[in-house]
Amino acid sequence: MKQPIVWMTVLGVILLVGIGMIYALRAPQATPKTYPADKGPNFIDVTTYSPKMQETYELFTRKCSRCHTVARPINSTFTPEEWRKYVYKMMRKPGSGLTPKTAEEIIKFLIYDSEQRGAR
Repeated sequence: MKQPIVWMTVLGVILLVGIGMIYALRAPQATPKTYPADKGPNFIDVTTYSPKMQETYELFTRKCSRCHTVARPINSTFTPEEWRKYVYKMMRKPGSGLTPKTAEEIIKFLIYDSEQRGAR
């Protein structure tokens, strides 16, 4: 007597899980946010930058591309203080991979780059 009840319960659970999976797969996928800065160039010609800044550019592209396009920070026109706030905000996001040390290096690069490209 107990065995049919157990099998009916198992089949009921499987059926409910299956229905849940169907609804989950049919749900519309969220599209990532895009900003005007995302549509600009996604690289910087750093050949005229110092070797240290060229190295930091590689760190910048590796870390920042984990969460958004590299075009976003490249095409943004922040002040040094805004860069600091922005990078520390990004550092707090889960999965960013940023530490205070790497964040500071990236901030220095972004400020340096802003000065270099702003002077052109």
